[in-house]
Amino acid sequence: MNRKSLFSRRKFLRLCGSSLLALWSFHPLEALAAKAKPAAESIGTAAKAAPVPPAQPASHGTEPVAADFDALRLRQLITADSRTSRTIMWESAAPQADGQLLWRLAGQMDIQSLSAAGRSFTEDDQTSYIHTAMVTGLQPGQHYEYRIIANGRGTAWQPLPAATAGPFKALIFPDSQCSDDYGTWRDLAQNAAARNPDTDFFINMGDLVDNGESSYQWRSWFDALAGILERLPFAPVMGNHATYDLNWKIRLPLAWLRYFRVPGNGSTRFPNYYYSFDYGPVHFSVLNTQWEELDPLRPGILEEQRSWLAGDVAASRAPWKVVLMHKDIINYEDLSSLEPLADIDPVGKALMPLFDQLGIDAVLTAHQHTYRRHDHIFNFAPADHGPFYIDTGVAGNVRYDVQVDPRFDKKVLPQPEVDNYLTLEASAQALHFKCFQPDGSLADEAWITKK
Repeated sequence: MNRKSLFSRRKFLRLCGSSLLALWSFHPLEALAAKAKPAAESIGTAAKAAPVPPAQPASHGTEPVAADFDALRLRQLITADSRTSRTIMWESAAPQADGQLLWRLAGQMDIQSLSAAGRSFTEDDQTSYIHTAMVTGLQPGQHYEYRIIANGRGTAWQPLPAATAGPFKALIFPDSQCSDDYGTWRDLAQNAAARNPDTDFFINMGDLVDNGESSYQWRSWFDALAGILERLPFAPVMGNHATYDLNWKIRLPLAWLRYFRVPGNGSTRFPNYYYSFDYGPVHFSVLNTQWEELDPLRPGILEEQRSWLAGDVAASRAPWKVVLMHKDIINYEDLSSLEPLADIDPVGKALMPLFDQLGIDAVLTAHQHTYRRHDHIFNFAPADHGPFYIDTGVAGNVRYDVQVDPRFDKKVLPQPEVDNYLTLEASAQALHFKCFQPDGSLADEAWITKK
């Protein structure tokens, strides 16, 4: 599919959206005397485990999950405070009434266990069982490891490092949606992870898949991250493609909501749609920019988030405040218009004044499938202060023809663009962003420092 056809479909969806409605080498675990508690709807309760077989060496992420063990798409999810907790999720083809998460200090004998909550989920005529367990009480900076057991079988031990309040490095991936088997996404993500072995966690900036109801696409997305999701905490951002059904009608983002248990936001109408978390010296607020798609089905997410964000930022004592959101703030379709602020997208008009008011340090976006560093913008104008904006680019094979906005686009990658990824290295004194092309070559970098 060429760029023009992809761009046309995207414009069609945008115009119509508001009116469309919709090893640890495995072996039997006979020595585990205490069986897991029955699965519950709650995340679970920690408990000391009975003795288990002799401890095996830590795998450090290199030992794969046993091929025939029914624990699919094992993943770590970010929590509000990754110094002391972590959410582990996996799927199975059959129910697992005795599914448990075990964890320990790396290589030690003292093992703790947690019963997992399991729920069935049917989507695109495919039924799976999604299991969730949240480890709490970790000690900051300690190196733990975890494994899954069920039905007398187990996975390999996987690394579970507890974060610290100090510097960190994160991988940032833009839209990963693909029009094929997600090979482009797989190669980019795997190569980026291999080149950055010191990564602490990673972010995907929305539109993880092209169609939010397609089981095949979700499986392909997960499979592309094999060896990464098991060992690195993941912070997902919801994009508009999560709200499309197989007929390209708008619907609630059911799959995204079930696949990723993100930190709570206190909402009764939009739980799991947006959230925040701390990592090192940065407080991240992860916003949902899909009110154009969601309002016909469940209105009010913009207003709710605006109120929530003010309280969320005010409650944080982190040196840096960073917003992650899918849709960009530039309206590239109206660059020739003479109307005031025609080049500011409705998302920008709705949120940028609040970012100015709250003193947000950086805003990362995606959606346009093009890397654009906008630099500081304050009061809808380029400035030497105010939030620092970066449209993070594209990590899949779906690419668009996007004009250059001379007012806001301070850095544009060579055209036609290929996929890219970013790193963020953060300390209490600075945020350092780097943009890389698929071969690992540096394409752009920017520093933000505290005055």
